[in-house]
Amino acid sequence: MPLFAQAAPAAVAEPVAHPATALWDGHFEIPSAAFEGASAIVAAPRDHDEATLAWAELTVGYHHLYFTGSLADARRALDHAGMRFIKLGDRRGALLVDAGRARLLIVEHQPIAGREMLEAMFGDARRELAPRDFFWVINALCTTYFRTDEIDESIRYMYEALELLRTVDLSPQLVAVLANLAAALVTVSDYAPARDLAEEAVELLDRYDNPQLLQHARSNLAEAQLGMGDQAGALATVEAMLGEPGGAQDATRSHFCCVATEVFVLHGRTADAQRMCAQAEAIFHSALGHYNEVYLRWAQACVARDVADDETVVAALEVAAETAARHRHIVCVCKANAALADRLAGMQRYQEAFAAQRKLYDANNFRLDNRASARYYLLRVEHELTSVRAERDRALVQRQETEALNRQLEQLNAELSQKMREIEELQARLKREAVHDPLTQLFNRRYLDSAMPGLIGSAERWNTPLTLALLDLDHFKRVNDRYGHLAGDKVLRRVGKLFSSSLRPSDIVSRWGGEEFCIVFPETDVAGAGTALASLAAKLRTLNVEWGEEVITGFTFSAALAAHGANGRTLDELVDAADRALYAAKGAGRDRVLVAQTQPG
Repeated sequence: MPLFAQAAPAAVAEPVAHPATALWDGHFEIPSAAFEGASAIVAAPRDHDEATLAWAELTVGYHHLYFTGSLADARRALDHAGMRFIKLGDRRGALLVDAGRARLLIVEHQPIAGREMLEAMFGDARRELAPRDFFWVINALCTTYFRTDEIDESIRYMYEALELLRTVDLSPQLVAVLANLAAALVTVSDYAPARDLAEEAVELLDRYDNPQLLQHARSNLAEAQLGMGDQAGALATVEAMLGEPGGAQDATRSHFCCVATEVFVLHGRTADAQRMCAQAEAIFHSALGHYNEVYLRWAQACVARDVADDETVVAALEVAAETAARHRHIVCVCKANAALADRLAGMQRYQEAFAAQRKLYDANNFRLDNRASARYYLLRVEHELTSVRAERDRALVQRQETEALNRQLEQLNAELSQKMREIEELQARLKREAVHDPLTQLFNRRYLDSAMPGLIGSAERWNTPLTLALLDLDHFKRVNDRYGHLAGDKVLRRVGKLFSSSLRPSDIVSRWGGEEFCIVFPETDVAGAGTALASLAAKLRTLNVEWGEEVITGFTFSAALAAHGANGRTLDELVDAADRALYAAKGAGRDRVLVAQTQPG
């Protein structure tokens, strides 16, 4: 089987630091030192040339924009820098100023205007900026989609930024993308990968002196751990952050204060929870950020649940739920309404409890809609929920007639609570089962059907390659015949794990059926895909699967590659072309990779 050479992705070279840009190039690694140096330059303009002043002002503007929240100072510094860059004819600096101005619009609650500005400059920025500079453009664009509830589109751009930054030297921009992507995945309740990304971000941040980015990563890690039910892990994460010197005074720390409050309440540490809630309140009054009000109200509701009477708790939860809904903070919408429904049900205020549960259900639907579709299952759940509601309402009327009927109502309410728990468990299971093969945990055909139109559209829009591969394990029937189907299942699980761990995060690995697999390589030509398959084949040959006292080994596969454009423009066309080439590969002796023939005309 020939080995293909895969070319590295084309990228603009990273800038070489020199006196005019050194502060900017390092401002995200050690923000405080860069800000102090840049501020000193701006304070003595007669001592420096125009270029040095422009880059110092840009550094000051971004520091206020991302670290202090002082928008007036950010705008003033960016305007000064912009005028200097235009005078100098410095295209790189001018593009970064425009990215900062777009971020200003986002912070000022104008995400659509910010997006329009970013989209107008996106092509030039992609061509002219190095990856670490281009990060500021694509990161702001991600935020515009996040703020307009298009979370799936935001995640797509985050993955694009992640792949771009992995092509260059390690940088804090890469860490920021990991942390932001973790936050987005928490928002759609995809907690396991969110935890993994946040853990990677925290580990990499040991290299930099960026306390705010560290607390952002740890906050998202704790949120993911809470979502997975790992309360002990969330407590360890919170306490690690509190152990950082000086971190508790950061004016951008509101999210962490909110998460810490919730964690401390869950562990019965009331005084610590009240202290973190007080910090969230101080931050809210001094820095009116987009979500600071949401974080404060949820922290207050958590503290109230720990120490207050039912009426006070309900009032606090209602305020938290309303605030989260007003700001479209979907995570707190779900948390507040879940807690509200539980508390109201305990007070026998069933109608209000059901209204809160309805809002929770709608919010969870939104989260699911931004992932794979599970519409059929959710409709079935909605039917069950409607039936339970009707039964409960009839019982509420009968409750006034006799004490016996009152006991029936209590039983029905218990059944309703059980049904709601079953619904939540079903939704959690469906989120994975809808798009994953139950045996190998790889993606299934349903996921490819939903994901491929977007991947193909992106390939055509950006004129980038896309390659599809079909793989078939050679002589797999011999495994089943000799060792049994249970052994065959174990082999398939091990092979699936090997495939998924050996490829890039952007590559899509799915089980196509039986011992056949389908892999999609975005932004990869046939040569690059061939290199990846050659690596997979080499690893597969060394795979040993223990079965009883024996070891099953000697695995190979036959494979075929189909390129978007040359072999078709739809999933069905690419699969059909690859299937024909795969048949030829098996007929030619197996253990090889063939490329599908180009379609004529």
